Amino acid sequence: MRVWVTLGGHEAEVHVRMVGGHVVVEADGRTIEADFVRLPDGEVYSLLIGGRSHTVRVSEEAGDQQLMVEVRGHLLPVEVRHPLERMLQAQAGASHKARGETVHAPMPGIVVRLRVQVGDVVQPGQPVIDIEAMKMQNELAAQHGGVVREVLVAERAAVAAGQPLLKLEPEGA
Repeated sequence: MRVWVTLGGHEAEVHVRMVGGHVVVEADGRTIEADFVRLPDGEVYSLLIGGRSHTVRVSEEAGDQQLMVEVRGHLLPVEVRHPLERMLQAQAGASHKARGETVHAPMPGIVVRLRVQVGDVVQPGQPVIDIEAMKMQNELAAQHGGVVREVLVAERAAVAAGQPLLKLEPEGA
């Protein structure tokens, strides 16, 4: 299966296939082969890559093409698209940034502080919300920036992993 993946602003065509019970992923001239097992909660996978074990949590918001992938405590938003869709978007001049951005909770926790409100202009990498989980505060930042269109939570609210917290639209949209 071939898909286009956007991770940290970098786009790549990724080829994923099963070979003898292993998953083989090819991207940017690199090949990674892994054994994987889906754990009982359905969102967590155990991967064995090059003799090293990795636990990866993957959650998907319904109706969205963005996956939230947690690796070693770091949340990575990953967008996955079919190559045909990518080609059509390029033809139409659309881009990921032009569609805006939704900031999601990386893990269950409590909203400690909203750093922005509707109408604020946010720069890429700017902190927008602080969440407390397991007695640690996590600063969540916007990936692409834009104007805050909607704040979906309140301070002191409990949030679930992958829950949308706020929506940004491109400046001037």
